[in-house]
Amino acid sequence: MGEVLVLEKRVSYSPGTDYDALWKKIISELFEEFILFFAPDLYEAIDFGKGIVFLEQELHKVIIKHKKGKKIADKIVKVSLKNGEEKYVFIHIEIQGKKDPDFSKRMFTYFYRLFDRFQENIYSIAILTDLSKSNNPQPFQYSFYGTELTYRFNTYKFNEEDIPSLKKSTNPFAIAVLAGIYLHQTEKNYHKRYEVKKKLLKDFILTNPNLKPDYAEALFYFIDYLLYLPHELTKQLTKDLSINIEKEAKHMLYSEKIKEAPTLAEYFKTVKEEGFEIGMEKGLEMGIEKGIEKGIEKGIEKGIEKGKMEEKRNLAAELLREGFSVEKVAKIVKLSLDEVKEISASIHFNQPKS
Repeated sequence: MGEVLVLEKRVSYSPGTDYDALWKKIISELFEEFILFFAPDLYEAIDFGKGIVFLEQELHKVIIKHKKGKKIADKIVKVSLKNGEEKYVFIHIEIQGKKDPDFSKRMFTYFYRLFDRFQENIYSIAILTDLSKSNNPQPFQYSFYGTELTYRFNTYKFNEEDIPSLKKSTNPFAIAVLAGIYLHQTEKNYHKRYEVKKKLLKDFILTNPNLKPDYAEALFYFIDYLLYLPHELTKQLTKDLSINIEKEAKHMLYSEKIKEAPTLAEYFKTVKEEGFEIGMEKGLEMGIEKGIEKGIEKGIEKGIEKGKMEEKRNLAAELLREGFSVEKVAKIVKLSLDEVKEISASIHFNQPKS
């Protein structure tokens, strides 16, 4: 007998946010923690030590052709149970902004299509992210002259969750759920969203010493995109969090997985612009001096270039003192390895001997 997990997810939108992709990404990165949080009974039966295999193409054959025009994020995963059997876990996420009277019927439709395809036991769960108390899907029931059927499925409702308990949980999906709750609570108030987003990123991720780096990066990306903010508020958030990013979360500065997240992207843009302004200022000073001999216009051009190079070398020196590797510094400031090695050697030479 097999196991298939069906997850149905319903949310509302914010400008520019691709919710299905966000949930698909974090589930892929933290699949074991996802199962532990939303399906703890199933978690106890899975042997995660034997690995998991995502089978996206198989899923598309079953579901995608029936879902034209809908926002979806689906996963089908092959896992091993502790009793030695290999089973399938199917995760279905549907992004929907309003209550749907056909919700339970659709859950049943996916159930019987999957069952017919795989002939496996199916664990179904609907995760309801909206906070409406009236959103309480009932079992799907069918009756026709003595032919009767009742289909019940598990549900996880954001509107029934206790926020203090979520804050105390060590499972990263507790923070993801908390972010989902705040998404709806701040739907019409970006300044309030700014405050809760800042608190989530700072207190639960950047300055949380007990959070694993992979948890931190996955959650930072997820929350940064989920809790959309206008550009000006994103700039302010970046300014407020920059010291925490630099001191407590250096690993995020060179993580390819999250460098495009709005707050980090703004951080890198700010660092680049500030470095250029300093280089311009120093370059102009040197350019004016050169201009006395060779002409102001030519001197300013050369001065600017030298100023930018000097700023690069100063920045490289600071990064090396902070413990960044030669290779990483070369990549960040765009200097050659030999130039960074030369700066590193100079730093060590000038350090006072003990």
